[in-house]
Amino acid sequence: MTSERSHILYPLLALLGVAAWFVVLQARGLAWSNGVFEYPLDDVYIHLAIAEQIARGGYGVNAGEYTSPGSSPLYPLLLTPFAGTDAQRWLPLFWNIVGLAAVALFWGRLIAHAGYRGAMGALLALLGPVALNTAGVAMTGMEHTLHAAASLAIVYGLFVLADEKRVSWVLLAGILLAPALRLEGLALALVGAGVLVISGRIAMGALATVLAIAPIALFVWFLTSLGLDPLPNSVQAKLVGAEDADVGRLARTIGTFRLNLLEIPGLLMLGLIAVLGALASAATGARRWVALGLAAAGLAHLFFGQIGWMERYENYILTALAAAALVLAQGAGSRAMAMLPVALLAGAGATYMPHAWEEYRFNPRAIHLQQAQTSRFVKEYLKTDVAVNDLGWVAWRNPNYVLDLWGLASHEARETRIFNPTPGWAEALVEARDVPVALIYDTEDWLAEAVGADWVLVGVFQLDLIRGFLGGAYVAAYATSPEHVTMLEDAMIRFEPHLPEGTGIIFANGFGGSR
Repeated sequence: MTSERSHILYPLLALLGVAAWFVVLQARGLAWSNGVFEYPLDDVYIHLAIAEQIARGGYGVNAGEYTSPGSSPLYPLLLTPFAGTDAQRWLPLFWNIVGLAAVALFWGRLIAHAGYRGAMGALLALLGPVALNTAGVAMTGMEHTLHAAASLAIVYGLFVLADEKRVSWVLLAGILLAPALRLEGLALALVGAGVLVISGRIAMGALATVLAIAPIALFVWFLTSLGLDPLPNSVQAKLVGAEDADVGRLARTIGTFRLNLLEIPGLLMLGLIAVLGALASAATGARRWVALGLAAAGLAHLFFGQIGWMERYENYILTALAAAALVLAQGAGSRAMAMLPVALLAGAGATYMPHAWEEYRFNPRAIHLQQAQTSRFVKEYLKTDVAVNDLGWVAWRNPNYVLDLWGLASHEARETRIFNPTPGWAEALVEARDVPVALIYDTEDWLAEAVGADWVLVGVFQLDLIRGFLGGAYVAAYATSPEHVTMLEDAMIRFEPHLPEGTGIIFANGFGGSR
């Protein structure tokens, strides 16, 4: 097979494989939810709510209130078309399909660039993105698929630089877009800029450095200009949780590394880092710096990044490391070394594919029955301000105020929950906003301590099957003072007959029942 033909065929094979797996996962989700399309995570609606406020000249989830509940500088901007309409809801699906196609393009190009041919090249192209769970990540509707595509663009551009001695526009685009889509994209972007400098492209390296830093610098400037912290609340909430509020930064970093290595993807990542380190010793010229730089970026993720939550956080770096290892191994001259990244890729497939096949089908149904129904209840029956700890569906297209007690959209709630969670701590927050209803997970690992002394439990929204990425089995409905009990109970009584099969209401006073 000629190089020209493989550069066309392999991206097509990659697209065929990942698109087919994406359709299979979506079909299983649709079948389990009786044909209702839903994203498997509520988080996507946070981005939609931010986009809605951007389109109105604000930023956050509530009109007239600036907050930073999203960690992606660029993704909410991509979701602003059709803001305030049902059509906006399909934009995350559209952008993830675009991301799938871009990942397939760059993955196939990298396999062809490495010189793989015949059955091995075809299989690596066809199954690589599938094994790395690109389709599962795209299913979430979040920005991670586009981030993986930008990361692969950097890897592809670096090998074009190393082997063809030219600077591709793809490299510069990836360096700009990776940190614009996710803040952790800065590591790979700076690797790209560094390799340019080391290769003697000083001016291009300086330009790439500006491109890498500019999106984050502009985002920080924008947040601080609104009177917000330079880091979004969503990022701060992940950096420090209530369980480690008193732990130092160094200890938290080491703890993150240890936790990540308890996960199979973390071990796969460490294996790829080790392979890249070994391949760097056999590589020459810019290829050596590409290997070392990518290995360093992988280590940075193990120390500072996360793994999990529908396997989306690690996808970009695993994909970048796997692609680079495959390219470098092909030219290593050792069959044993050449097979190591292939074996690790097979390990990724054995880890992700059975899990995605078995578990992902439950997620859309779970979100539809819990978060979407909570949203319907708030917007169509309750029609008043609410406090919640799952922000997305309830905040999107909601004309009333939504108080986020988990703190993604409230600096005060996040600080109180993590650093000063005295019994009943949420009472002052809801009183300050005169919020009459709280819909929360009131369990110990969520907001049990937040419940105010005067709050009255009216009932719970209960699922019949708890499978999927939910924070709890039920959502507890509290009136935040006795005077609001009748209003909340009346709304729940009116709503109960209109709940879909699989969920229902259990009233605290014994009235009514679950479906």
